This record gives sequence, C-alpha cells and structure tokens, in this order.
Amino acid sequence: MKPTIQILLYTEREKQNGKYPVKIRVVSQRQHRDFKIGLDMAKDEFTEASKPKPSKAFIKTAAELTSWKEKANKAVEALPQFTFDKFQAMIFGKHKDASDIYPFFDDYIKNIYSEDRIKTASAYQTALNTIKRFHVKAKLSIYDITPQFLNNFHKWMLNQNNSPTTVGIYTRTLRAVYNYCISLGVIKRDETYPFGRNRFIIPAGRNIKKALTLAEIKKIYDHKPLEGTYEDRSKDFWMFSYYCNGLNFRDLAKLKFKNIDGDMLRFIREKTKKTSQGNQQVISCFLTKESMEIIKKWGNEDTSPDNYIFPILDIDDSPLDQSLKIDQLIQTTNKNMKRICEFLKLSKVATTYFSRHSAATILKRSGASIGQIQEALGHSNSMVTQKYLDSFEDDSKKELAKALTKFE
Repeated sequence: MKPTIQILLYTEREKQNGKYPVKIRVVSQRQHRDFKIGLDMAKDEFTEASKPKPSKAFIKTAAELTSWKEKANKAVEALPQFTFDKFQAMIFGKHKDASDIYPFFDDYIKNIYSEDRIKTASAYQTALNTIKRFHVKAKLSIYDITPQFLNNFHKWMLNQNNSPTTVGIYTRTLRAVYNYCISLGVIKRDETYPFGRNRFIIPAGRNIKKALTLAEIKKIYDHKPLEGTYEDRSKDFWMFSYYCNGLNFRDLAKLKFKNIDGDMLRFIREKTKKTSQGNQQVISCFLTKESMEIIKKWGNEDTSPDNYIFPILDIDDSPLDQSLKIDQLIQTTNKNMKRICEFLKLSKVATTYFSRHSAATILKRSGASIGQIQEALGHSNSMVTQKYLDSFEDDSKKELAKALTKFE
C-alpha cells in the first residue's frame, strides 16, 4: 500500500510564542513519522488555512501548505522502494555523500534512539567513538572501508586488549551503518562490498556458557537473607527470573499485571518489540507457587492491568529513565548475588545472566526438547537456543516449569 501524506499541527508542544509546529505526517505499513517543515501556526490560523476556501488573509499560507503536501506526494511516487529515511533525504535535501560515513552513523543512532532503544543506541555510539579513535582523520569515506581497513581495525582492537567478541560487536555496527548507506542509495552493493565470504569475516566470540547446577541453585534457594533488605530482594528477583525460564531482567522490570493470565505469565520480549513487529512471539510461562509468593512479597499494591508488577519503574518514566533504573537494578542484583555466592562459598558468581543460562541448561537436562526450550526463551531459532518454552500446551509448560523447583 502506498504511503499516505497528511499536513498537521503538532499541538502536543506549544512554543513560547503560543504557536505550534506544522509537520508532514507520513504513514507507511501502519507506522508513521512526522517531519517539521519550518512553519509555526496558532490553532485558529491552521484551521483557517486548511479550509477548502480560506479567507483572503490565509490564501498564501494555504498555498504553502498545499505545496508541501504536493512535494511530499511526488517524493513518495518517485521512490520505487519507500523508506522514511529516503523520503526525508529526497524532500529535505539531507542526502549526504559517500565522502564521510560519520554523519550516517549519527543519523542511524538518532533513529535507534527515537525508537526508545536506549541501550542499543548507546552501544552504537560507543562503537562510533572507538572507530574514530582508530581512524584519527576527521572524516572516514565509505569507500575507505575495505577488507584491509577492517582487518587493520581488528588487529588494533586486539592490541587494545579487546576480545574477539567486542571486535565482532563493533564491526557489526559498522556493517549495519554501511548497509544503511546502501539503502539510501549513497553507495551501491557491488564487488567492493567489504563484508562476507572472501572479504572481511566478522569474528564470532566464543560463547562461554554461564550456568549453575541444580545443587548450587538449591543453596541460593535455601539461603535466608535478612527480611526486606536489598539482598533479600535481589535473591528473590534472581529466583523469579530463574522460575520464569530465565526471564531477562529488562523484561522482568517491564512486566505489568495484564501480563498475568490466571496461573500463566504471557509477554513479548522487549528486545523483539521493535525488531520483529510483523511476527511478535508471545512467551508464556507457568507461575509456580514460588513465583506467586515473590509477586505477593515485592509486587505493587495497585494491581491495575497497566501498572507494573514490581516497583522498579514508574508509568511516567521516559525511555532514558527506564534504561537507567533497569541498569541500576541489574547492578544492585549482581552486587548482592556476589555477596550471597561468596557467603555460600560457590565457585561462580550468579549474575542476572546466570539465571537465564541456568534455566535453559537445567530444562535440557530434565529432558525438555530444544524446541521447547527455544520457545521458553523466546529465541528466533534453535541455533540461538543451543547457546543458551510457546505453541506447546500450558499443561506441558507447567510440567517443565515444575522441573525448575525439583530440588530433592
């Protein structure tokens, strides 16, 4: 379906002069993006200029609005494969050239940030800063990104005591931005494309599985911190994550009471909400007696459907506030779990990462199939699961979930 164009007055933010910005709204594939056109108007002015027959005082403004809409429609028609970025480049003349990839990196980071993917945006910014330290010149031409350049960057990173995993993360971000430039038509994908077979192969870091044995988890389960302390809360949140098939702590923090469906917890992973909108997988896990006790102990008193289960985030938090609070939750949990593991004389430090790997490993040892575990963790394919249960019947999930608490 062809994208639709609308000229609107953005009344959510009033300017000091009492007026509001006029924007072009483009709707494509059930998504929209608004673009400022550099025009501010009061509500009554916009209403008058938008009439089929505006008064004489608003004829010129009405013509300007019509011109913008026509220009936007022509841009849509001219794009064989529509993207918001291509539209923006065509209508506003912001198409940068291939002589410097850094502005495209900045645009890519802004796009990620606008989708509230704060951690991802931060990771891309770190990668950009590192690439700039390696390539000390003010600009980095896209054409200068060759297999030799990437190999030199790889060696430099290793000499800076970075792991192959870190090199892989940074070069994947560079590849993503390079592909972004291709999508904008800035450069073509041809024989000079630097990534892939017989060119530069992005290193895949060795996956170190971090899992506890059932006996070690039982020691944590039996441990009794002082009631109501941060150590007590950290232990309970770690166990809740484990009981829920290794629930990621970012997902844990964003759970709402509407995600509770009887004795089942159903949710979509925060990690995939933005990247798999056409095929979002609902993860279901059985809420064991132990899980329900933790909710009762630490959960919010207000159990309204749209309220968070645990008092970690506030409804009016910005995406950045949410990210900072979740980071603090993870740091606090890891610090207290380290104390617990040292007290119990465990050889491993049961960080938040351990609960996910431990749940997957123990489910596998209990006889669960890779398919069941894959669905429990919300993985897109079984290869990811090999490194670490939703179409199965709930009764089957309950039996698998109960396996996590068979300490005897």
